[in-house]
Amino acid sequence: GDLTPEDRVEFPAFRSQQWIKSDFDKLRCPSVMMEGVDLQPAFMTNFPSVNLYPGKVKQVREQIRFALFRQALFKIQNVEVTYMDECRDTRVLQRMVQGRGSISASLLDLRNPKDVELIRDELWTIDRCGQGAHYEVRFYKEGGDGF
Repeated sequence: GDLTPEDRVEFPAFRSQQWIKSDFDKLRCPSVMMEGVDLQPAFMTNFPSVNLYPGKVKQVREQIRFALFRQALFKIQNVEVTYMDECRDTRVLQRMVQGRGSISASLLDLRNPKDVELIRDELWTIDRCGQGAHYEVRFYKEGGDGF
């Protein structure tokens, strides 16, 4: 649903060097993103002793989640930059909900290699100068260790 003020993410449509240097590392992944999804790579599940280090396991999962968030945000910026003539304001990620997947996206998934599986489909809403821009964000697991 709607993100709490702490979970809302502000970002520019254009990914400038200055923004990457000054603000990129300050980005925080909303807590609801991929909520309930097990982001444990196979290399970790293959070793039962990994359970002796729950703090490290949690850290690895959060690093994966944050990397996926940044990658999705970059793709959204690639689209948002094309709207800069209409709106130069900062964008705000306002809403994230688990999606059910569109028919067209599901049809495209049929072309994926056998070791690629959809692990989550989310609908994100970005405030673009008062208008909601909707994005279907899909996350995949590739093989045992790739996301």
